Amino acid sequence: MSNNFADGTPSVIKPLYPKGAGWMEISTESMPIMYPTRAFRHKDLCVISAVEVPDRKIGFEYHISITKQGIARCDSNAAKWVLKQFGLEGWEEDNHVPYGIARHFWRPVAENLVGMECKCKESEPVIIEDKGDYIWRPDNSDRSK
Repeated sequence: MSNNFADGTPSVIKPLYPKGAGWMEISTESMPIMYPTRAFRHKDLCVISAVEVPDRKIGFEYHISITKQGIARCDSNAAKWVLKQFGLEGWEEDNHVPYGIARHFWRPVAENLVGMECKCKESEPVIIEDKGDYIWRPDNSDRSK
């Protein structure tokens, strides 16, 4: 569990914490961590909360990854509930893992940038799974360019 970058530098911007009852913080020791990251569990939902810089033009973004027990994908209703627990609106779902089990949500820290979509959505093909409940795109581009 860390509010630091991989080199040990403390981050002024902390990962988000859930606001509701029933959450338990879990260890991130076994995870390869480059950015400030925290992990939480609520019943069968596992959440990783981080602060990352996937796009230099946008800067720091909150990143929430959600799975069911770390081994299955949650549905969109569970994801919406989790995002509400983390207390911010304006999340953008952006998944790039074929048949991935995690749902990835991004939100700029800077309020004036909320709602900007990742440029990948303009050019990458859309793959739809789970009867339209899950969308991902092949990672053909580098989001940091």
